[in-house]
Amino acid sequence: MVILTVLSLVILFLPYAAGYGSARMTLGRWLAIYWADPTWQHGALAPLIAGFLVWRQRSSLTGLEPRPMWTGLGLSAFALFIFWIGYRGNFYYLGFGSLQLLVASAVLWTWGWEHFKRVSFAWFVLGFAWPYLFLEETLAFKLRFIMVRTTSAFLNFSGVATLQDGTTLLSAATSAREQGAWFRLDVDGPCSGMRSLFALMLVSALYGYFRQRTFWRRGLIFALSLPLAVLANMLRILLLIATSIVFGQNFAVGKGEEFTSSFHFIAGIATFIVALAGMKGVEELLNKYWGRERPLPLMESKK
Repeated sequence: MVILTVLSLVILFLPYAAGYGSARMTLGRWLAIYWADPTWQHGALAPLIAGFLVWRQRSSLTGLEPRPMWTGLGLSAFALFIFWIGYRGNFYYLGFGSLQLLVASAVLWTWGWEHFKRVSFAWFVLGFAWPYLFLEETLAFKLRFIMVRTTSAFLNFSGVATLQDGTTLLSAATSAREQGAWFRLDVDGPCSGMRSLFALMLVSALYGYFRQRTFWRRGLIFALSLPLAVLANMLRILLLIATSIVFGQNFAVGKGEEFTSSFHFIAGIATFIVALAGMKGVEELLNKYWGRERPLPLMESKK
């Protein structure tokens, strides 16, 4: 409780960094800003999910004998040093990273290695609370470009003449139609569906944790969240293009920034459905060729 109180005070009341000049905001304010962004809304759930994961193991944790490690004290000091560097350098990423490290080191210092091993997955899930904007600008963009290029190649292979202009897909000109007459889809950041990538990574981590018991199986399901996100968004784009051809661009997508159609929103939900179906398919293959593993119960049984 002392650790949680200190962390809460640091996050909510200590002015930290605003990323420029001498202006400062608390880390809590930073989180509030980015948790309001659809790309990072899942971050608000991460601390609650991590807390639940620890709470569900309360019986086994209580039965473990505490074996405090002095290494944890050293790591705590190192985490605070990183926090101070981020404070002085006006760099909030270091603040988030230091708090994540401080939680782990505090567990090691107070209870020991065995306790940390039991709550290590909860600690990993807590890491999804922080907004990793540099991944949005690098990883998500690269995956979006791969998705658009693959979709364009598939459409041309299927006989739908398509041109790619950056991350824009448009129907090619023919003798009967001008360029873009059938469809013109600007697959930019907000509507690409790749904003669901990070939430999907959290879901895949939880799915693998509860559905499998072996570390490599859990890791495989988590790693496949990236290609599954690309595949799911590719199918979503194909669905939007097919609907644009049959029912028109306004029905399928909307009118650009003026309004987004209801069908466009529903197609975004389909991204998660396809990705979850992919995870289920991977799980069935693992169970078929490497033996079925008994899923973890949602609640730990009392001894």
